[in-house]
Amino acid sequence: MPVGKAGKSRGFTLVELLVVITIIGILIALLLPAVQAAREAARRIQCSNQLKQLALGLHEYHEAHETFPPGSFCPKPGVSASGCALFAQCHTWFEVVLPFIEQTALYNKLDFTVGTDVEPNKTIMATTVVGGMNCPSDERTVMVDLSVLNPAGVCGGCDYIHGGVAGTVSQGASYIPSAGPVNMNGCAIPAWPNKGNCQSCGGGGDIRCGPNDLPGLFNGGPFPRKQSHCRDGTSNTFLIGETVLRWNQFAMYFNSHLNVGSTNVPPNYFKINPKGCSFPTLCYTSGIGRPCIPDRGGFNSHHPGGLNMAMADGSVHYVQETIDYETWVYLGDRRDGTATHLP
Repeated sequence: MPVGKAGKSRGFTLVELLVVITIIGILIALLLPAVQAAREAARRIQCSNQLKQLALGLHEYHEAHETFPPGSFCPKPGVSASGCALFAQCHTWFEVVLPFIEQTALYNKLDFTVGTDVEPNKTIMATTVVGGMNCPSDERTVMVDLSVLNPAGVCGGCDYIHGGVAGTVSQGASYIPSAGPVNMNGCAIPAWPNKGNCQSCGGGGDIRCGPNDLPGLFNGGPFPRKQSHCRDGTSNTFLIGETVLRWNQFAMYFNSHLNVGSTNVPPNYFKINPKGCSFPTLCYTSGIGRPCIPDRGGFNSHHPGGLNMAMADGSVHYVQETIDYETWVYLGDRRDGTATHLP
């Protein structure tokens, strides 16, 4: 049987290879945004779930104690201090919520009879990362050093984390409670009836001010609120929301100084004004003389177009960063008397 000639094998020409590579590159370019969007959607859902867990923990705390926790509180009676020093070595809202977010073991290790600058508190707070409390969209959370974020006290001047020891690290926070629409002098935005001119308090005044000064559900200091204080309705008032540590350098779970957020600052304001510090066309900032703090005390996220906020009824909503500013302001106020609700 005759044997035919073996056929010659033919490979790709250079032109064909380049065409194939080009097509693959185009497909990757088309698919990559979809993959990235899917990943960010997953991160956003995870952030929402974590925020929901904290909101439920705050409600369980309220059920047990008939009040939400204070923003911070000190165990030392008779301390003679003012301003930032008044809140050094204090415990935070996050610590007392630990048993209600399945962190009882950590809670039991803390000693609430002494300050956070004393052992065992100091070491625990400088080395502990509570799982599930950092949004994966923010790469700069987990353990951070405030002296790096705020060198030499450039923005604010108070580096108090469990004792204010330079170089001390603590877990960065992705979620902070809402103090409502206040500027850093403790003044309501818009002004309350009979409030008068902007009043400072404490050592120069800021969002740690007294029990009658802040319109939100949280004060920075030892003034706990009850659900009954939410006169505008729990579904119309912010409880806790997202923040980005890069733009809120005091946002740390074990930091008692400036550890609550203000809705005086528009959502995701760092996208609007990534370098400047003032926003006089948006809100009342009379009396603020310190740089950086005004636009770093708000709620932010790296999610495209908005951020997650938990309401006082425990529900979590994705709030668009384009929300009407006045609506945003009133949602932060627990007793403004308006019928404002999420769009």
